[in-house]
Amino acid sequence: MKQYFKYLPIVLIGVLMSACNSSEKTNPTRKNIEEAIFGSGFIEQDNEYIISSTVNGVIDSLPVKEGESVGIGNLIAILKSELQNTQLQDAYALYNDAQKNTTSNSPQLLQLQAQITQAREQLNLDKTNYDRYKDLRSKNSVSQLDLDRAELQYTTSNENLIILDKRYKETKDALQLNADRSRIQVDAQKALLNDYRLTADQTGEVINVYKKKGELVRPGEAIAKIGSGAYLIKLYVSEDDISKVNVGQHVVVHLNTYPNRTFDAKVSKILPGFDEKEQSYVVEAVFDKMPPKMFSGTQLQANIAVDKRTDALIIPTSYLLKGRYVMMDDGSRREVVIGNRNSEWTEIISGLTENDVIMKK
Repeated sequence: MKQYFKYLPIVLIGVLMSACNSSEKTNPTRKNIEEAIFGSGFIEQDNEYIISSTVNGVIDSLPVKEGESVGIGNLIAILKSELQNTQLQDAYALYNDAQKNTTSNSPQLLQLQAQITQAREQLNLDKTNYDRYKDLRSKNSVSQLDLDRAELQYTTSNENLIILDKRYKETKDALQLNADRSRIQVDAQKALLNDYRLTADQTGEVINVYKKKGELVRPGEAIAKIGSGAYLIKLYVSEDDISKVNVGQHVVVHLNTYPNRTFDAKVSKILPGFDEKEQSYVVEAVFDKMPPKMFSGTQLQANIAVDKRTDALIIPTSYLLKGRYVMMDDGSRREVVIGNRNSEWTEIISGLTENDVIMKK
């Protein structure tokens, strides 16, 4: 993320060094100071998502534009899909044919039904004949061999009918299974065809449209960005400073769209993951009062107030020698312990009082 302001770890509030004079001498002064850390970032809506393609294709229609509102299921883009349409029609044809074969009027089932009817008639005939032979045998009018033959014929006819009934059921189940598989193929082709029709997942506003009609799209390529919800401040904070940031801290925000104004905000969330791309941690903040106009993606810079101290002793940083010494008005050099500092002011922890006079070398 591009940084537009020089990193200033310390913001000193209301410092006026009235003791400065033309002789380059001054007294340490007590003032209220505020420690802040810098972060750069951008504006993002609470719910933003990318519409991307899952297939290769050429954009045939792109009915949305930036700034338009969309609802759930609204069409975002259509990719050309002549081959998929043809495959879907073929799948429908196979399914319709398979579905017809599952009805009782299908040729296979009609043929088996005719064989079953014939076998049942034969069984009835053989049973009647067998019963007649049993009666005749009881009267000793026919031989046992004739009765056995009649019984065998009856048993064979019964078994044949059982086999045909079983074959009819197995054939009907196989035809139904084929119809079910054909229907699955239709659903699969319809699902594949749906990949060529990209729709909105939720209500929102079109923030960006990245493609144009006629452009080639590959899987994973973004076509549009949709956003909704409140505007959030996304800040990138360095590893050195993230431990100082807490939810609820005051943030002063400078938006690039409002170059002459700043806006107050508060830290609302600290994301635990490290952003490898930005080499920073991500902090979210919300405005105390929303700016008049907001635009997703607006670049910004901010200072997060992480500490406040009252009545701190400070001197101009230009009076500091080698980072830990000051020159007294008698020409001697004194070592001091410093706290926070920036290019203008340095906090003195010990080594000086307000009554001391220091000189600028």
